[in-house]
Amino acid sequence: ERKRNLIVAMATGTGKTFTLVNQIYRLMKSGVAKRILFLVDRRALAAQAVRAFSSFEAEPGQKFDQIYEVYSAKFQTEDFGEDEKFDPKVMPQRYLTDPQAGHAFVYVATIQRMAMHVLGRQAIFGAGDETLDEDADKLDIPIHAFDVIVADECHRGYTSQEVSMWRSTLDHFDAAKIGLTAT
Repeated sequence: ERKRNLIVAMATGTGKTFTLVNQIYRLMKSGVAKRILFLVDRRALAAQAVRAFSSFEAEPGQKFDQIYEVYSAKFQTEDFGEDEKFDPKVMPQRYLTDPQAGHAFVYVATIQRMAMHVLGRQAIFGAGDETLDEDADKLDIPIHAFDVIVADECHRGYTSQEVSMWRSTLDHFDAAKIGLTAT
């Protein structure tokens, strides 16, 4: 029906991320969407999402990240468990500032990082309890940089400043938006 704002509500532990990884694969394979932004509110959730993409068997014997590029920002050691060995690929800045129509990739980022890129650092002070990424600066990201944006835990944003940060960041982009929530 060409709706551009959607919500997926599923109970906790029922596989929201898995469902969206599968759906993103289908959108990318069909050519409906090529550039996907997967937003989360904490780096630990970003690490989980990147692992979900890398472990999803999209085709027999092929993981999602073997078929499509999956990127993130830099992670910190505390974003992973003690036994986890994981080295995600860091997103090249030019993919944000000079998006190419045929280039297919998934970018997993925190809302704080993307808000700094879109709105500048001043937009996020006092919003949330996540430590700020020191390497995130305001970038000239065009509104067409992504075809689909997924906002994980979209019910978050408890303060008016957080709501404003989420809304302003999402409103910057001309993309289909999918919210994930358990509440």
